[in-house]
Amino acid sequence: MATGKNTSFDAIETRFPGLMAEIRQNIQNAEKSYDGGERQESFLWEHTVHVASIAEQLAQSENIDPLIPVIAALFHDAGKFAEGRYHAEGTVEETEAARIAEPMLRRHGMKASDIGKTLAGLRALYNEKARKNRVAAILHDADFLSKSGAMGVAEFFIKSTLRGRTLRVSVLEYLGKELTYTACLPLNMRTSAGKKLAERKSGDALKFFRLLLAELKDSRIADLRIRHFSVPSASARNGALEIRLVVSPACPECGKAWKMRWRTEEGVKCHKLRVDWLCARCGHQLETSFCLPEIA
Repeated sequence: MATGKNTSFDAIETRFPGLMAEIRQNIQNAEKSYDGGERQESFLWEHTVHVASIAEQLAQSENIDPLIPVIAALFHDAGKFAEGRYHAEGTVEETEAARIAEPMLRRHGMKASDIGKTLAGLRALYNEKARKNRVAAILHDADFLSKSGAMGVAEFFIKSTLRGRTLRVSVLEYLGKELTYTACLPLNMRTSAGKKLAERKSGDALKFFRLLLAELKDSRIADLRIRHFSVPSASARNGALEIRLVVSPACPECGKAWKMRWRTEEGVKCHKLRVDWLCARCGHQLETSFCLPEIA
């Protein structure tokens, strides 16, 4: 793996020769086992390197030695495909990541105290009772920041292509969630450095998507607008979250203005927003739903 001037990656190679290669191999093997071994390159390892790079940047800005946050970041998704199943963020994934990390770090000669800090950071990543863990805070912010800005925009279109969606369908059905998460990103940061970087990345991404909608309209592909409204949130500072949905200004079937209804409900792992669009003239309906973004 090319590290360039990334001093934390260089330090890992110097102090623990072969560790990064072993982590990479472990992640690639688990990913191939899950999807049948068809992929030539690992999406998960690419994401892992990105998160580790951001973790280094945040740690340096917070005046924290970046070595342990970077190593924790390299392991943070190692449990994603534990036991051949996909695991979203939650206790199973973090527990598996720590289980994989511990013997590997011992084998490569890391001090017991540093292993303990690394494992504690991994286990606390999405544990609300351990929010004060500094490694977990950096890792949390780095993971979310990796999905924002220019890289987040690229990931949005990669996922859309992999799922066989046209540009119009991707924007109409899924961009509202992307815009909402992007706008709320600074509110979800646990470090000062993360919040500062989130504000810049959020602004860049929102500007790009506004320009995209303008070009889609000029190109006669789709006339779509961003609609703003607020929903109650117990975790938001002012008690409300601002939602951004991408909608056509009128029913595509008959041209009549939409009527919108929304509600929130408890999902399996999140508080979910559901929005229904109804045309009173022809009865055409659309539904949008997604998990509301987290607020730190």
